[in-house]
Amino acid sequence: MSDHHAPTPTQRAAHATLWSALEITARYGVQFFVVLVLARLLSPSDFGLIAMLLVFTSIGALLVDSGFSTSLIQRQHTTADDETTVFWFTCVISLVLFLVLWIAAPVIANFYQQAELGSLMRLVAWVLPLSALSAVPDAILTQQLRFKVRAKAEAIGVLGSATVAISLAWGGYGVWSLAWQIVTAAALRGVLLWIHSGWRPGGRFNIASFRSLFSFGSYMFLANLLGVASLRLQSLLIGKLFAPDTLGYYTLAQNVQQAPSSFMSGILNRVGLPVFSSVADQPQKLIAALRFSLRIALFLFVPCIVGIAVIAKPLIIALYGARWAPAAPLLTILSLSAIFWPLHVLNLAAIGARGRSDLVFRLEVIKRIISIGLIIAGSPWGAIGIAWAVLISSLFAAVINTWYSKKLLGYGAVAQLRDQLATLMLTVCAAASGWAVLHLMATGKTAMLLAIVVAAIAYLGGAVISRSQALRELLQLCGTMATGKEYGAADQPDEPDVR
Repeated sequence: MSDHHAPTPTQRAAHATLWSALEITARYGVQFFVVLVLARLLSPSDFGLIAMLLVFTSIGALLVDSGFSTSLIQRQHTTADDETTVFWFTCVISLVLFLVLWIAAPVIANFYQQAELGSLMRLVAWVLPLSALSAVPDAILTQQLRFKVRAKAEAIGVLGSATVAISLAWGGYGVWSLAWQIVTAAALRGVLLWIHSGWRPGGRFNIASFRSLFSFGSYMFLANLLGVASLRLQSLLIGKLFAPDTLGYYTLAQNVQQAPSSFMSGILNRVGLPVFSSVADQPQKLIAALRFSLRIALFLFVPCIVGIAVIAKPLIIALYGARWAPAAPLLTILSLSAIFWPLHVLNLAAIGARGRSDLVFRLEVIKRIISIGLIIAGSPWGAIGIAWAVLISSLFAAVINTWYSKKLLGYGAVAQLRDQLATLMLTVCAAASGWAVLHLMATGKTAMLLAIVVAAIAYLGGAVISRSQALRELLQLCGTMATGKEYGAADQPDEPDVR
């Protein structure tokens, strides 16, 4: 058959971006609704108790994966032995870690001095073997940019687990509704990806494949482990030093802030690494792809996250009720800490695409030493102190993450921020407009909604008047998704003046 009508890499990337966005939108949209409902049915302490357990299951999930999924995605072409090796490794390690958490459950409960955590831990630990089922199918679908299949599995899993959680919470099961939501989501997602991907372990466990994949994946695993350890250290310290409801407030603020961050990083990680990997041997095209991605991602993300910081208090009260108001100042600080999140994600993806996972690991070590030190130093001042520590460490990370981009590609922090200067200035103007509305009107839903409208008009109007390059590229990318017309970063002419 002729390849005349075969999709170009740009068209495949645009299609993948669309389906990935739909999948993540569906997932976080449903989760957002579920949290809205559960926040009114459950107490802040219930959310705090679950956050204590996620410290252990999050690290356990990374140990199960050990960077092998990233290795499969980065490799682009894998053998049956590669895939089967990863499958059996993740299954065995997940069962081992499940048993460790099962045995350690009383110790965890005693550490936090919360007796109920023992039985909760033994339930939530099931996410590890259940998630192992989907590890290889998920990686293969991501490698092939087949996000339509993933979207279907994710949607069913989220809807099913949401139904379980709300039903149990309504029935008065309290924190157990959150625990069952986590386990049900992992089970449904694992089974559905296993069925719909069509993948089966058709090879054999191969030591050579294990070593080859681990040589790249080990660095990515350690980098991710440091990142999750830094994130979960916040919950560990707050849960140990303060009451569960304090951790509940912090967790809610963190979840609200992470919704747009996770949405953006989910798309960028899934599409960025495979697309960057396809042009990794062409430095000028890789630079063009990185610049293009940064312009669009920051144009969309920065005004949203700054907007959340501005309207944090009325937003929290309107969505979750007045009893959650103590989460508002935490949300403001954590939102500001995430401003440059797409920059972090895309720079690391570009370095990883070049096969330099060792450099990614070095960057994470430096960043996490700073971050963990600041978080520990801030903990005596409570949740607010920890939130400020996260903000300060994120500023250091913005510089550190671009260090090797400068060395490998000649495109460092100064050049990247210069490219985003127009977006940052537009965001400042829009935020000032929204803030003025909030402070001129009585606090409430009407003031919040009007502030959002005024800020949006200021931002988009300013982008149109200033003929924003990011806006033009975004519209062209949307045209690519809608019509299949070829356009994208990888097909742009080289952009030599990046220093």
